[in-house]
Amino acid sequence: MRFIASVASAMLLLASSIHAHFTVQHPQAVGEFKDEDENSAPCGGYNPRISDIPITDFHVDGDAIATTFTHSTGEWLYRMTTDPELKSNWTQIYPIFTQNGGGQYCSPHVTISHEFIGQKVIIGITAHAEDGFLYQCSGVHFVEGTGIQPSDCKNSSGVTSEWTPDSILTSQLGHPSDTPPSARTPSVGASSKGEVSKGLGVMAIVGTMGVVVAIMMV
Repeated sequence: MRFIASVASAMLLLASSIHAHFTVQHPQAVGEFKDEDENSAPCGGYNPRISDIPITDFHVDGDAIATTFTHSTGEWLYRMTTDPELKSNWTQIYPIFTQNGGGQYCSPHVTISHEFIGQKVIIGITAHAEDGFLYQCSGVHFVEGTGIQPSDCKNSSGVTSEWTPDSILTSQLGHPSDTPPSARTPSVGASSKGEVSKGLGVMAIVGTMGVVVAIMMV
């Protein structure tokens, strides 16, 4: 019975991970992860007020942004705004890059102009993946100095990155509240194949879970 319960738990965990896109480990995100809203600009289903969210000190001479990505590849844009409505004044704070390989990734030395020391702002973290644009935000307070690398600033085995211009991601700076159409619309064959594979994966998990439940009831 203990083995069966362990299998059931593993199936539930796998089923929940299928739908995840990316999560933020550092700085702390503005709210709980909402997978179904992560494609909603500018903050994945949130419209945070700086006075009502967790605030993390972010050192202007270098601090970390750490995420976990469930896609095999995608481009990243880090931006910030001082606009309390999050509708304008988005500024890119780090070069756009491609992450190859899913899992944890950390940019350990993101720097900010000293003119922002003392200000509380929203940092927007945007991923451009095969299923479109994904959004998360963090509230930060810019402070002097260089930050101590957090324990969750790490890269998963096999994950690499490279600088990559992405004009579609750059457009997010001009129109942050609009979610532009994906520039990676796959061919019908590729899209259908992916959906079929995803559907079969879910069916297999549900079927296995049903077998496990049936065994447990015997």
